[in-house]
Amino acid sequence: MEFLTRRARALQAVHDAGADLLVVSKLTHIRYLTGFTGTAGVLLLGDNPVLVVDFRYGRQAEAEVPDLPVNGDCAPPALWRTVSEILAGLPGQVGLDTANLTAQQYQVLTGGPCAGRTVDCPGLVERLRWVKDADELTALRDAAGIAEKLLTMIPDWLVPGRTENSIAGEIERAQRALGAERSAAPILVSSGERSALPHGQASPKLIADGEPVLFDFSPVVRGYRADITRAFHLGPPSAEYLRLHAAVTDAQHTAMAAVRPGVACRQVDAVARRTLAGHGGLDRWFRHSLGHGIGLDQHEAPLLSPYDDSVLEAGMVVMIEPGVYVPGVGGTRLEDAVLVTESGCEPLTTSDPAVVVL
Repeated sequence: MEFLTRRARALQAVHDAGADLLVVSKLTHIRYLTGFTGTAGVLLLGDNPVLVVDFRYGRQAEAEVPDLPVNGDCAPPALWRTVSEILAGLPGQVGLDTANLTAQQYQVLTGGPCAGRTVDCPGLVERLRWVKDADELTALRDAAGIAEKLLTMIPDWLVPGRTENSIAGEIERAQRALGAERSAAPILVSSGERSALPHGQASPKLIADGEPVLFDFSPVVRGYRADITRAFHLGPPSAEYLRLHAAVTDAQHTAMAAVRPGVACRQVDAVARRTLAGHGGLDRWFRHSLGHGIGLDQHEAPLLSPYDDSVLEAGMVVMIEPGVYVPGVGGTRLEDAVLVTESGCEPLTTSDPAVVVL
């Protein structure tokens, strides 16, 4: 991973914001900038950066971040006190990532060693992470490949009489065997009327013949996430269910065709909604955003949402996930990651979007 290049870009943004260093507390930001994978730490990003961790992660941080000094001797409750003590000895303006500090942390920093010399820098690192570099794209493609393999294994597990939970367990076991670290989010397995739940986490419900089953899972590779949703059906689907799925397929297709640099995120969302509206007003059953960025976090900016005026850029990776959820009938959704290219987009997952009938 190009950590040195990333830190240089981030530090330039810090200087452009009028600060000399930035207090980075969000763990995925720290991983992006250093490679540290622990669950507690603060990066002081300046001309002479230092990673502060508690004693549980001292040796780990030294191994994972060999190119930076690591302060890793404090007890866990003393992490922020140690950060404050280090900042007290550093000159210049201190940038605070106010989007990711707690109110208490902000008060400690602005009222203590940094009093009178802080600069609010919300979203600075988030913005740098919108466009993925080559290492990130490789990890995202690897995660997508595992997701595609998992789809081919589902027919062996999906039989009447099994619980949603048991099939989610099969997915969890198999993705680790295929090389994933873990799931980025709870594995969604929702059958029958539960498929109308947009976030239908696997439950003890028994799957029955004649039901739709919606799957949504997110294997993680080197910290980067895939995210895919596909619909299965035990036995022949009803004509109404097929109509819903055809509409969602059309909405995803038209939305992907609208993705290209220079297009506002809200415009892509609007294309999908117009398409669903043309299928008998199904847009009324589509209540969530069309998609989101993805990377080290499951939901990153920008959002493909009616409320996001951000403009797409080449190198972004965004999810396209239209869905309709009709009480009493069921729900269906398609979800795929696409890489924004210079002339359009390239799907990272390309498996058949059709309902898989078993």
